[in-house]
Amino acid sequence: MPRISKKALIRALEKTIGTSGLPEEAIEGLAEYILEMFGYNEAISDESLDSADRDIFYMLEDEGILTTDTDEVTLRGGKKWIVHYWKLRTDFINKLAKETENEGEDEYDIYENEDLWKRGSDEE
Repeated sequence: MPRISKKALIRALEKTIGTSGLPEEAIEGLAEYILEMFGYNEAISDESLDSADRDIFYMLEDEGILTTDTDEVTLRGGKKWIVHYWKLRTDFINKLAKETENEGEDEYDIYENEDLWKRGSDEE
């Protein structure tokens, strides 16, 4: 699993839920919360979450930051047990973070070139 940095996660959160006016401190706190929940794991079990955590995870899923997955385990006696997991979408997070880094690179400074401001009659 590709790793993400706290900085990349913050940029991705700014690009998604940050557009709704969430303060920078709240976004940084949410990034820390996510990284603490996942640690070095690729996924965490839904059973380890309480209802408040689950609500946050559903919000992050809506924004594309998290996704869900399931595994089916056969128990002794043939009974099937379905385990639900939450996974960080690290590729998506890193892509959003990279887009945010590159946003200012394509801008052109119109004041840099004074020739742009000359009119046709000025050249004569």
